Amino acid sequence: MLLDVRSAADALASYYALFHDCSRVQLYGYYPNAENLSGFLTIAQTGIDLFRPLVIPFAGTRQGLQELVKAAVLPGRRYLVYLPVEQQEYLIGVADLSGIQVSNLLRLDARGFEPVINVLLERRQSPGGNPRFEIRSKDGFAAAGINWRTEFAAEIYAEGDAIGYRRGFTKSVLGALIHQMLQEKLTIFLRVPDDDYRSFEDAFDLGFKPTGVRQVFADLQIHAEISPDVKSEDL
Repeated sequence: MLLDVRSAADALASYYALFHDCSRVQLYGYYPNAENLSGFLTIAQTGIDLFRPLVIPFAGTRQGLQELVKAAVLPGRRYLVYLPVEQQEYLIGVADLSGIQVSNLLRLDARGFEPVINVLLERRQSPGGNPRFEIRSKDGFAAAGINWRTEFAAEIYAEGDAIGYRRGFTKSVLGALIHQMLQEKLTIFLRVPDDDYRSFEDAFDLGFKPTGVRQVFADLQIHAEISPDVKSEDL
């Protein structure tokens, strides 16, 4: 099977290929021998950026990744991209990456989780209908919500100002969201940038553990020709 929907390494690609709104996704398959699918790439419209589509390649080889990108991405247009850190160099000579951020994917170990109680906590709802928890006060702000979810797993996020982090508000909102999601028996992921030490501290305190998955998030612009070994897929 090409994808493991429960795997940390495959989680992001699984969501965008199989669960994201199909009217907002283009899927391209890589067929090196014209018959067997050995990789794919999705281009998705997301709330991350309304003007730059998100590119998620899933390919195990340099050639596969390059051919997928050259076939699916329009020269001159700006995109966002997530790809494994070790595959960043695969795009040398094919595309330009800028604004590079490296993040670590953490997975919750529920055995190490303890809820964080805060009387300032408010439960809200995101525009997409997912739960969102916030603390807003004159002394700081923090919020936690869901980046994506499937029937098996979800990736959550937290944001806040410097005071919110210092006062523990970010940990409180994350804890409230985790508590609710554990009732749904979902595997919970959290993405933390390499240099965000405060978020690492909060995550480890709440029971998150490293998965070993590190990914690049960057601006992408292509400067290559279309490959013949890639087909657009119907979703």
